Amino acid sequence: MAEAHRRSLRVALIVLAIVIGAAVSIGERLIFAAALSRDIDLSEIGVVTTNAVLTAFPFLYLALRSSTRLLPWLLGLTLTLAANGWWLAKGIAYQRAPDGSGVDMFGALLMLLSPFIVTVIVAVLDRPAARR
Repeated sequence: MAEAHRRSLRVALIVLAIVIGAAVSIGERLIFAAALSRDIDLSEIGVVTTNAVLTAFPFLYLALRSSTRLLPWLLGLTLTLAANGWWLAKGIAYQRAPDGSGVDMFGALLMLLSPFIVTVIVAVLDRPAARR
């Protein structure tokens, strides 16, 4: 019985992780479109899906561990929203006043690595629960 409960908890947490990833990825596109008075572009479904999976990565880690500690989830969400918000603000600012410099490659690399950095942080934060 306890194993069935643990399995259903894990499935619920995996669904939550996927929802977080999709919501952040799609939300970013919605905010970008609204800020620039453009149509919402979800035509690149592969890009949106990849962004959603990468964004969900720290939360999938927590879900697969069946972690129900609130602090790792909240810190992961805070760090994810901070990184994506920073990158989104840079993108909007550039679209409003392009200076010809193109994509900030360091920022792009940081955004590519951010899900893994956040995963390490939440893993360290979640670790004490595993030792008990």
